[in-house]
Amino acid sequence: MSLDQLLADLPALETDRLLLRKVRMEDAPDIFEYASDPNVPIYMPWEPHQSIQETYEYLERVMERYRQSRPGPWAIVHRRDAKMIGTCSFSKWEREDNRAEIGYVLNPRYWGQGYMSEAVRAIVAFGFRELGLNRIQARCDVPNVGSARVMEKAGMTFEGVLRQLLLVKGSYRDLKIYSILRSEWEHQP
Repeated sequence: MSLDQLLADLPALETDRLLLRKVRMEDAPDIFEYASDPNVPIYMPWEPHQSIQETYEYLERVMERYRQSRPGPWAIVHRRDAKMIGTCSFSKWEREDNRAEIGYVLNPRYWGQGYMSEAVRAIVAFGFRELGLNRIQARCDVPNVGSARVMEKAGMTFEGVLRQLLLVKGSYRDLKIYSILRSEWEHQP
């Protein structure tokens, strides 16, 4: 299967507690639940969703990414609760360098329980096994300790701080950058 086909037909991935699958329009209520919470996008470039209509507009953009064979998010489904609790994706993709960046968001009711690290590990494995990536990285705002912990638990190495890298919501943000290389991932226990 070609890379474009893999991205267009994003395969489902399973972990002990989670199912990662393509996002669907019927996920709108679950997405709105966390996307409308003002605490969720504090470190994100987007504002809280003010209406379910904003969530549907976001979903339309996701569906368009799938149709164009561009990287789109996996819905993170809590298997026991049968609830969509967040998304995780290759948010930036550099094909010529075999490098991608992971981005993610999670419903706060599920924070601090290891779900996001579990999802990130599954996507990292997919990236190295199926997509032939050599480097996978992720970034977070310096004060976002929870996100930094996710990356560490997923086996990523802290590389440093990128000073004032992004202008987000009117202020420049310093970002921590973490990465894992294929050779490191292959030698993990």
